Amino acid sequence: MSRNTSIAILLVLIVAAGGLWTYKDYQTKQQEPLKDQFAWSFIDRGVDVQLQMPQTLVKLAVAGVDVDLGTYSGTCFVVEESQWELLPNELTGAICYFAGGGTEIGVFKEGDTLVLKKGDVEEGDAEQPGFRGNFVPLERQP
Repeated sequence: MSRNTSIAILLVLIVAAGGLWTYKDYQTKQQEPLKDQFAWSFIDRGVDVQLQMPQTLVKLAVAGVDVDLGTYSGTCFVVEESQWELLPNELTGAICYFAGGGTEIGVFKEGDTLVLKKGDVEEGDAEQPGFRGNFVPLERQP
């Protein structure tokens, strides 16, 4: 094999490897922006006199558009910005929590569809482990 042929083959391999690396980088960048499209906000509504619990209005901005998700008992926080972890297929989530329990609102990927769901959160104790589950699609607030 001549030197020019060797150099040409080497250049083709470098270009192919660079193209593969660029494609993988492109795929990664295409997946990352989806999570970046969500921004949670929490508005303190004070303490409910009957329930004696703090109330928080939860909003989720999706691609810059605010969606009112309702008012929940407890103080709320973003799951991925805390010591908690996202659940399988959960892209982002918020937990509203008070006195050992509360509600989790999350955006879940189901196939090619994103589904907004809410579920139960329980702290657990020495006899029972903590619990996050019973997720159902979130009904639109009137």
